[in-house]
Amino acid sequence: MIKMMRTSPLLNWRVGAAAITVMLVLAIVMVLAIYGTNPISIYNSLTPTYSFSVIANFSDGNVNQTMMQEMIKNTFSSALSGFITLTKPPYPIINVKPFKNTLVTFQLPNNYGYRYASIIVHEGVLYVYLWNSANDYKLYAVVKRPMASVRVEIIYPREGNFTPVGIFRIEKFVVPLPGLSSANDPEVYFESYSAVWYIGSAVAANTTAAGWFFINPGVSVESILDDGNAQPGFGYALCPGATNAPGTNYGVGSFAAQTQTDAGYAFYDCGITVVLSNWPWVGMDANGNVYYPTSFPPGAKSIEAACICTGASFYFEAPPPLPGEG
Repeated sequence: MIKMMRTSPLLNWRVGAAAITVMLVLAIVMVLAIYGTNPISIYNSLTPTYSFSVIANFSDGNVNQTMMQEMIKNTFSSALSGFITLTKPPYPIINVKPFKNTLVTFQLPNNYGYRYASIIVHEGVLYVYLWNSANDYKLYAVVKRPMASVRVEIIYPREGNFTPVGIFRIEKFVVPLPGLSSANDPEVYFESYSAVWYIGSAVAANTTAAGWFFINPGVSVESILDDGNAQPGFGYALCPGATNAPGTNYGVGSFAAQTQTDAGYAFYDCGITVVLSNWPWVGMDANGNVYYPTSFPPGAKSIEAACICTGASFYFEAPPPLPGEG
């Protein structure tokens, strides 16, 4: 069964963490606290948004694998049709990152008073800073909500007591820069895929691969900020050392790139335990193609002779190579 929903606006959720370089941390915290009193543009919940959501339920196992994969492929194709729009960078991109969570930096024309504009991510919000140096900068704009979003949830056939679910999400943000009309403002994309194991209605484990992508159209995936997470649920522990959250990215600077999050979980039992290993991933390329797992699990389930995490072994696969990925 496939359900489609359009809503506006869509609740914006994701887990983000920002760390700012020591030189600027105190000043940036102060600016973030008082930005509402400054002459900047704030794009918040009043910004019109478009959202599309679809749920495909194959949990009863009545659809064979070949047909299920074809239906999943068609569902994603329909949901993402016309969603990606790429704008040529309005100014030269330079490899300067004044903050740890800088996604991209542009060199501004000489007549703007500031030499650079940087887009940074802080707790799921985009900030645009104009700056000349660590002591000469101003906050120009804040973008709190996406202009459009797509969510695809695939409920896969049950495996014993477990129901695996894959939840894909992509959001499009339009980021204002000085001297541009809105038609020329660059886009930033947030993409995520959550691999979730359910026992009945309770979540046993949820591993999310996520990243913020900036694309130089036709050239490269210029930058990714990893933003994945791993969350244990009912009856399970996230095992120490068995996750790389917020993730690892591959191929940045080449035509295609992706980010992956690994996580291992074990059931709270001794002698024999059930082990879950997950490795979801998401990616994009410079032509605006979007990549994601089309089968579940991007992970594995096994029975181990172990006491919760002690003695448990985990298995993670590398993400599949993308066309043109360096």
